[in-house]
This record gives sequence, structure tokens and C-alpha cells, in this order.
Amino acid sequence: MSPDAASVREDFPVLDREVKGEPLTYLDNAATTQTPRQVYDVFEEFYAGYNANVHRGIHELSHEASLAYEAAHDRLAEFVGAAGGREEMIFTRNTTESINLVAHGLALPEFGPGDAVVTTEMEHHASLVTWQQVAKRTGADLRFVRVTDDGHVDVEHAKSLIDDDVELVSVPHVSNVLGTVTPVSTFAELAHDAGAVLVVDGAQSAPTRPVDVEEMGADFFAFSGHKMAGPTGIGGLYGRKDLLEEMEPFLYGGEMIQHVTFDRSTWNGLPWKFEAGTPPIAEGIALAAAADYLDDLGMEWVRDHENRLAQYALERLNARDDVETYGPGPGEERTGLVAFNVDGVHGHDLSSLLNDRGIAVRAGDHCTQPLHDRLDVPGSVRASFYVYNTTEEIDRLLDAIDDAEAKLDAYLRSDRYADRLYEHHRNPHNSGGLADPSLVKSSEETACGDDGEFHVDIAPDGTIERLAFESESCAVSRAVASLVTEYLEGRTVAEAAEMKGEVAAMLDGQFPDLRRDCVVGPEEVIREAAQEYLARGRAVEDTTSAT
Repeated sequence: MSPDAASVREDFPVLDREVKGEPLTYLDNAATTQTPRQVYDVFEEFYAGYNANVHRGIHELSHEASLAYEAAHDRLAEFVGAAGGREEMIFTRNTTESINLVAHGLALPEFGPGDAVVTTEMEHHASLVTWQQVAKRTGADLRFVRVTDDGHVDVEHAKSLIDDDVELVSVPHVSNVLGTVTPVSTFAELAHDAGAVLVVDGAQSAPTRPVDVEEMGADFFAFSGHKMAGPTGIGGLYGRKDLLEEMEPFLYGGEMIQHVTFDRSTWNGLPWKFEAGTPPIAEGIALAAAADYLDDLGMEWVRDHENRLAQYALERLNARDDVETYGPGPGEERTGLVAFNVDGVHGHDLSSLLNDRGIAVRAGDHCTQPLHDRLDVPGSVRASFYVYNTTEEIDRLLDAIDDAEAKLDAYLRSDRYADRLYEHHRNPHNSGGLADPSLVKSSEETACGDDGEFHVDIAPDGTIERLAFESESCAVSRAVASLVTEYLEGRTVAEAAEMKGEVAAMLDGQFPDLRRDCVVGPEEVIREAAQEYLARGRAVEDTTSAT
């Protein structure tokens, strides 16, 4: 008999709590899922019963811990379809470390000018930044497969990029923003025909659908425990045994060695040669329990349940004139998440409004800044679903975004914010750009999805004559940017360079802790701009004096 979400919810006590006096509606599962009793009880069993280091002691507790930890490797290998067992399953901290292991063990030592890495426009930073750095350090070429307007990877474009120069192809099995399911087997064929290896980012797929690394043709498959009902601080890397045997470790120390002299060292066998130092023993054993839990539910059921919820949310969001969604449309296969924006309301503001209703979502760029640039939006709101979510919770979300712009005005007018902030929200000062400013400083490189720019005109004596700002940021950041420009008019660049806490003082500290970054962010941007301006001036003076 298939499970149902109502019975599954009983395994997750955290779902019974309230937030802001409202029942918790947890829709941030693509970031981190909740953990069932069956998994976190494993920690008590370990620490109360057989806590010891593995592969170290000749005593009973160490023996029991070692057997359980080794069995956990076998269990996760089975979970992802790795026939080679524990020798093909390395425990890491997370997906990011798994991908970095491949980069340091394979790409950095082997690649050089004339080689190429192919990835996609919808990569998570864990993958994109890693291959970007590999290309920078080795001289290899980095190529990106286009994402189509409807949220799919362009396979025909991929065929034109994957040639005999390509040494590695890296793709996400599932996009953490678009919900797109990548045709991994197709990429495996293209990669292998070119003599390249295929790395699959499975952070969003291992928790949500059946995975068979051998059937899909993956050479490496990376995943995280905290996204699959498991603990934080533990992840896995499947690697083909022949490739892992050839690779050098990139962490050194205890456990990963076989024999050490003053002159040389030899490495342990797989997977231990890649697990230096004391490993995450309890976390690894608990991760195996998470695999058991999901398999007991049935990964086909997990996939179908998530897809039903995503389709339900997508259809209803698309029916609204004030909402834009991203990724494949209704009726197409996708994982259990929907990214969207509401007209006139920045994602951070909407997330705050939803939090007041006990609804947890993610807002920002979701560690995919280039993808959001491709979508031409500074960020998005992401509702992501898991085994315990229901259509009733999606209805709560939909009800909460009704008239979001009016609700935002009331939110900012409430006593949680100072009156001055609301005034600058309603009547921003110095909004817009300057024709020929003395300095320009952008805030678009923040990690939260804010996008703004300060323009400053500076007199020869260092006095700030005029300021202006352009912003696609949240309402709080825009209001604070307005407040900062008003505060700095007539002051000096040196005073701007020393700003620290002035905004909080002007607001009497009256803002929610959840929005602290939105309040201090504009101040940090203009302070950094002023410091850079002064540093450039000193550099010019030094050069002039030297000549």
C-alpha cells in the first residue's frame, strides 16, 4: 500500500510547531528537508551505545562503529545503484565537497590548455564555480550549454559543444530553480563518445526520485544528506572504481594512508583513501537510515507525490495575472519545486510576508546567479515540496500571496519598523541615476538576490554633492538606500568611508532580526565604495610623488 502524506507527517515532530502563531508550512525542502524520528534516533543509539572512532581501536565499541560505518557506505551505494558497493561510495561533507573532490583528484592534475569542460547555464555555484576555477588554473576552456526559454537544456547546442577536446561534462540531474529533469543518459552518451567523463550533480535528484548511476551512465554522482531526510554535514560521491583508483587524494592525514615513513607515504584502499581524518561516523550511519526510510516509502512514490504537488502549485500560480513562474510548464515532468515572482513585490519582501503566516520558502538567487541573469530577474521565490507536504499547504501559500503588494505596505507600516523607513519606502529620495558620477558602486554581487547601484558626485575638496541610487532590491533595502543618500548629502567621502551602524541608529534599531542584512547592506556598499575611492586617490598621489 502506498503511503500518504498525512501518515508520513507523523514521523516529523517539527511539523507540529507554530511560527508567528501560525502552523508551520515548511516549503523550503530544496534547501534542506526535515528529518524523521527514524533518522535522528540513530544519533542517540550511536552515542549512547557504541560511540568510538572507526578503524582505530582493537576494542568492541570501535569494532561495532566500524562495521556500522562500513555498512552505511554499502547502503548508500545500493541506494544510488552502484554495483561496486563501498569501494565506489565516498562520504564527504556535501555535494559541494564531492564535486571539488573530482576537481582536485582528476581535473586539476590532468587538464591543460587545449582541453575543455562543458557544463550548463543552470548550474548551482557548487558546480559552476568549481569548473570555473579549474579552467582558470589549468588553461582549459569552459563551455556552457544553453537553457531554452521554457527551462530545458538545449541538447542540440550540447552536441555542438561536446567535441574531442572535451575531457569532462558536468550537468545537474535536476535544476534547483527550474525543476527541470536533465536527460542525463543523453549527456552520458555525448560525453563518452568524446572520451570525456560525466559528473552529475544529484543534490536535487537523489532525495526525490529513483537513481541508478550505472543505468544513467554517470562516472561520478554527487549528493547531500540534508536534502534527503538525513543529517547535515554528510554527503556522498559515487565514482567509478577504475577512475577512483587512478585519482590522487586531495586531503591527507590519518585513515587515508596505508604506510608512512619520513620519506614517503602510500594510500589506503577505496573508499578510505579519500576520507582523511576522523570521519562523520554518526552522520554516515544516520544517512544510511535516511536511505532506508526513503526506500520504505518508495522512491517512485516520492517522485510522483512531489510531481503532483508541483503541478498543483504551478497550474494555480500560472492562472494568476500577477505571477511569473520559471521552468517547464504544467504537464511536463519536473521535480517538486516551483520558482516564481509576484509583480511589484521583491522575493525577500514576499518571504517576510509568508513567514508572518508560518510559511517557509526560499527567496534570492538560490546559488544560481548566472541562471537568474539568463532569466533577467534579480532573484526568485522558491516553494519546494517533500514527502510530508500537502495540497492544503499549497493553498495556504496561494492565499498568502493574494494582494501581496498591499500586504507589504501594511507590513512596512507596522510597529516592527521605524516610521522613517516607511516614509522612505513611500517617498524614496534620490531615486535614479546621475549623468556623470564621480563613482559608481554596484551591489549586484551580493549572494541574496539584491541588485542596486549607487551613483555619487564628489567635489574637489571631498564633499559629497549629490547621490542617487537605482535598485531592484527589496523594499527595505530600497528604503535604506534612500535614507543613506539623504544622510550623506553634504558630508565627506571620508565620513562615508567610516560609516558603521549609522543606519541602525537612525532607525533606533527598530527592524526585525530576519531583515538585518537588508538594513545594513546599503550602508556596507556605500562604505566600501568610499574606501575604494579614497584608496585610488592615495595611489595616484603616491605615483605622482614617485615621479
